Amino acid sequence: MSDWLAMGGYGFYVWSSYGMLAIALIVELVWLRRHRRESWRRVIGMRAERSMSRAAGPREPDR
Repeated sequence: MSDWLAMGGYGFYVWSSYGMLAIALIVELVWLRRHRRESWRRVIGMRAERSMSRAAGPREPDR
C-alpha cells in the first residue's frame, strides 16, 4: 500500500496535484452557489419592483 501511495517517488507531486484539484473544485462550487443565490435575489427584487410599478398605475409622460 505504501508503495502504491509513493508512486515510484512521485507520490508527493501526484497527491498534491489531486489535493489542489479538490480545493479548486470546492472553491468553484462555493462561488457558484453564492453567485446563484445573489442572482436569485436580484431576480426577486426586479420582480417586486416591476409589480410595485404596475400597481402604482400608468404614469404620465415626462415633458
